[in-house]
Amino acid sequence: MRMQMRRSILPIFLPILLAVVPLFVLSPRQVYGVVSDELDGKSVAGAAILAGKHSVYADQTGHYSLGWVYSTVTLTVWMDGYLPRAANVPKGKFPVQAVPFHITLIPNTLSGIVRDAETGVLLPSSVITAGELQATTDKLGHYTLRRVKTGTPLSATLPGYEVSTAVFSGQEMQDFVLWPTETSILVLDLYSRQPVPGSVVVCGSIRSTTDANGMVVIKRLIKGSSLSIQAVGYATTEFVYDDGDTVSVALRPNTLRGVIRDSSNAKPVEGATVTVFSAGKAITSSVTGADGSYSFLDLPSPITLVVAAVGYDRPEIEVGPVTEMDVYLKQFQVKGIYIPFGLLANEKRVRELIDLIERTELNAIVVDVKSDRGWLAYPSASVEAQRGAAYHPEVMDINEFLSLCREKGIYTIARLVIFKDSTLTTAYPEWTVRTEDGDLWTDLEGSSWGDPFRQEVQDYNIAIAKEVAMLGFDELQFDYLRFPSDGTIQEARYAQESTLESRCKTMSDFCARLRSELGPYAVLLSADLFGLTVWVPAEADMGIGQRVMDIAPHMDYISPMLYPSTFASGSLGYVEPMLYPYEVVYRSCIELSKRTATRVRPWLQHYSWNNMNYGVKEMRLQKAGAIDAETHGWMFWNAAGRYDEQVFDPAQEP
Repeated sequence: MRMQMRRSILPIFLPILLAVVPLFVLSPRQVYGVVSDELDGKSVAGAAILAGKHSVYADQTGHYSLGWVYSTVTLTVWMDGYLPRAANVPKGKFPVQAVPFHITLIPNTLSGIVRDAETGVLLPSSVITAGELQATTDKLGHYTLRRVKTGTPLSATLPGYEVSTAVFSGQEMQDFVLWPTETSILVLDLYSRQPVPGSVVVCGSIRSTTDANGMVVIKRLIKGSSLSIQAVGYATTEFVYDDGDTVSVALRPNTLRGVIRDSSNAKPVEGATVTVFSAGKAITSSVTGADGSYSFLDLPSPITLVVAAVGYDRPEIEVGPVTEMDVYLKQFQVKGIYIPFGLLANEKRVRELIDLIERTELNAIVVDVKSDRGWLAYPSASVEAQRGAAYHPEVMDINEFLSLCREKGIYTIARLVIFKDSTLTTAYPEWTVRTEDGDLWTDLEGSSWGDPFRQEVQDYNIAIAKEVAMLGFDELQFDYLRFPSDGTIQEARYAQESTLESRCKTMSDFCARLRSELGPYAVLLSADLFGLTVWVPAEADMGIGQRVMDIAPHMDYISPMLYPSTFASGSLGYVEPMLYPYEVVYRSCIELSKRTATRVRPWLQHYSWNNMNYGVKEMRLQKAGAIDAETHGWMFWNAAGRYDEQVFDPAQEP
């Protein structure tokens, strides 16, 4: 019975035993956990967990769950960018127990160095890129990247070098060599567009020279680099490199040379002053020799070339894109009239006189810019002029006046009264001629004088002359180049004793300064002299320090005031010199020409005097006297600026 029961139970429990025993033997269990990065502890999403034939993937939070793992199983965890990880699945205390198993992955490492392909020098600051990953080489040219995925393109870059590439296929080391970039710099002449060989290109400490084709190759040129290009005969050009394999740079020639010639025969003109002006300043100047040539280096841009030569017009030329330019001067003789300072306040009248010049043989205007009161027709920057309120703003704008004259082709002469100057002496009484008692000395007109011996007075007048030259006048004409001539001369006291020697030396030295300091401005100079200086002994100064021998050598023209009314009875052997207008002018000019080689251009009388009418006949006779004496032009004086058109020949058709 008992045996029968055993037999009947065994079939029942045997299947159960067969099912239970494997559970204990194989230890079935569930495994779950988190896959994280060993370095930063962050979860690794998408990691593959393999257990035999089974596999799962970590979710976005790095979690995974692997169910019913039997026996001792090795898990393999793999994620691109990390080293593979193998680990045995832990067993639970009880069968079918869920077992936690957290896995850390070690990021892979890619490292290497970057070198210059030509020099082998290690290159710090190179940028290594692997997809979204990036690293910069240290001072030893070394870099390290982590978590690089298989198949990722690698690149190494550094400004001034070509890009170097590779592909990551699991290697631990990847070195790069970078080839320097090559940028071609083509240097051209701005005007001719021809290459400029021998140009020196400077970039930092690198200096390179262009070849016969004006080309030079600069290696390792970085965007934003500053370059300087220098070449003989050209202005230094600086620029910042932006981009491109080839860069063209145009150098501006900064030289100018040529010959000054006579337009009538093309012969060179000797003694011409050639001056370069830029931005309202005289930059450089030279005087032509026998060959008429001039040459300038290192010129700015833009420039204006002004040429002044005795006996010619005075052209002002805007220089274009040229390096060689001959200038042809037209022979010219002044046929002028005078505009007094006061008339400048009447623009209508000034324009009428300009029209008169257009209609007649006249071609020049002498205008007061510094009057015999010391008044100025322009706003001076001089402290002395400003202190003395020398500028009279009610007069016509002097620049407008000059512009009108240029439009009509009229030669402009600025008359500057020098030592007679009440404006200056009022502002600086210590600079004036004084009486023995120390009071202000005045002449018969009640005007005071600056002391010609004083350096300050001379300096002021030279400063004014320079300003007037820069206004653009063709010529500066100096009047009252002398000591006072009328009034109580015996009472006049100066900074030093007034003697023939001291007076004449002062005038000679002052005129020499005028020539020296105004020479670079390419403006012609002339001086007004008393007509009697022609007839007194050459060594005599008439007590006023005015001698032809002292003044004429420093001037381009000498203008004696040959007004017949100023010659006293008996002069030149005439009881009444005013009755001999032709003879007074002719003989005086001939006599003056014997005393100086400076060109003579006389002042002629255009007014009546002492009930003696001077009409068209007398004025034309004076003009004829000047022409027959072969003077270099003539000028008519009328203190009120009134002129009879019949005195002048009609303008000739061009």
